[in-house]
Amino acid sequence: MCTLALYFHIFPDYPLVVAANRDEHYDRPSSAPEVLATTPRILAGKDLRAGGTWLGVNEYGLLAGILNRRPNGEPSPPSATRSRGLLCLDLLRLESASQGGALMEQEKRNYQPFTLVCADRTEAWAAINRNGSIHTLRLGDGIHVFSSAAAHDERSEKKERAYALFSALVPELTRTGSDVSSWPSILANVLSDHMPGDMRDDRREAICVHGDVSGTVSSSILIYSPRERRFQTFFCSGPPCQNSFDRFTSLNTDDRSAKT
Repeated sequence: MCTLALYFHIFPDYPLVVAANRDEHYDRPSSAPEVLATTPRILAGKDLRAGGTWLGVNEYGLLAGILNRRPNGEPSPPSATRSRGLLCLDLLRLESASQGGALMEQEKRNYQPFTLVCADRTEAWAAINRNGSIHTLRLGDGIHVFSSAAAHDERSEKKERAYALFSALVPELTRTGSDVSSWPSILANVLSDHMPGDMRDDRREAICVHGDVSGTVSSSILIYSPRERRFQTFFCSGPPCQNSFDRFTSLNTDDRSAKT
């Protein structure tokens, strides 16, 4: 993915909401979200080349997503690196975000640059890798926006513009009350944004990207309800400016995070 917005403890009925665009090479095959495992049950998209995922949820109420991050002058990692999507899948086998934070701190294998986010109803964590080490950060309540343009502790016009746009949707989303049926169309307004900012010669600076060999290939919206103990998932195949979101499926959870 290249843009991910996390609304953490913003909406009382839905403490965990994610809206994300996946940017990838057009010729890299993938499949829409499906049940990838049953112990625990994991609902996620699948990268058909390396076998990992970019975004998913599990039966314990845990969400994990990974973004490819531009190196921005960092030294290149070793040529033989593990797929970043496999690390995201590793997290989705865990029971809680706190376990995810611990796993990221202990991970020693080499990866291309990434930003990784994991969250449940009680905790949220982010991680980036730099110079062979993974650095983690526990996230507080609020709106957190991540993009391929920069790490979570770096300034990026793309990230700041996305933050402003996603933040501006809060009043409209709040007015809908507990009915989230209109949320995909509301969030799609930002996920479809093409404004490139000051770097107008770089199409990657838009939220919805249309490049020659790569761009936004899908979008996802994930909404967790502790009252219903389930994730509602909405998936858009292709760029959201040209395609619509479908209510893909729901994943019931036993909500381990509520017991810890």
